[in-house]
Amino acid sequence: MIVFWLLITAAAGMTVAQDAFPGDALFHSGWYNALNVVAIVAAAFQRRRNPIALFGAAVVVLSGVAAGLMGSDTHTVVGSPGATVTDDQIGSAFVFPLAQPDVDPRLVTVSLRSGSSLVSIGAHRRYWGSLIMWQTPRVSVWITAADAAGRLTITQPTNGTFLSPVLAMQQSTVIGGMRVRYDTFAVPAERRTVKAVLFDAQQASRLGAQSPANGGPAVLFAVADRNDHPVPAGIGIVPSGSQRKIGGLILGATAGTYPGVTVASAPYLPALIGGLLIVLAGAARTAFRSKT
Repeated sequence: MIVFWLLITAAAGMTVAQDAFPGDALFHSGWYNALNVVAIVAAAFQRRRNPIALFGAAVVVLSGVAAGLMGSDTHTVVGSPGATVTDDQIGSAFVFPLAQPDVDPRLVTVSLRSGSSLVSIGAHRRYWGSLIMWQTPRVSVWITAADAAGRLTITQPTNGTFLSPVLAMQQSTVIGGMRVRYDTFAVPAERRTVKAVLFDAQQASRLGAQSPANGGPAVLFAVADRNDHPVPAGIGIVPSGSQRKIGGLILGATAGTYPGVTVASAPYLPALIGGLLIVLAGAARTAFRSKT
């Protein structure tokens, strides 16, 4: 009977781990799920076994295997303030609220559009079917572009769709031995494309004479024409919270954080809890019978 309970505990524990530590790629591997199934099958073939606990553990394991093998891969949905982003993997959209760079990201709440209603995600876990979602702070850069006449409209670099003046900095490259994040936007009125490269405070301190006096982060702007050719005086570094004339544009940048939403598969919570309760009921029955 001891071997049976060890196998039951191992099988249930491997599934509970998927809920306790969501997002780990290990839970989507075939060998992990196969091992989980082997444990419950081995328990079923034990001569001395508890049918009630076995049934409950089977429910738990099946919910874990379904999430591990058929659930969506762990991914992070990123959106600009005010944007609505559809996640094709789960077939729903996330609504990202407006926010300024000085707002605590823990106070910014992204919502999931479910039918005609909105479900707040927040900084804590949100269960939604066989998914777990939570907000993850990400480095972002609030930008401005202007000329002598005033502020200019910012768009995506490949088309004229309006772009929120917040760059998600999702791409990275290596400059001077430093791994830095960058993003790109366009200023159609001036027929300019601008690449923005973010140096965090530690990296910015290594920029020599270009290092910000306040020891904070900085953004390097590289301005190009519509043919992607650099324009005269088109490269410059702007300390966070400042602006500077670069390539005929007055460019400003403020580094901050803005949440993305991490989506991970997990065992369906009612099945997980229900199965564990059945296991406990089986264990209680065994304990009661051993006393009597």
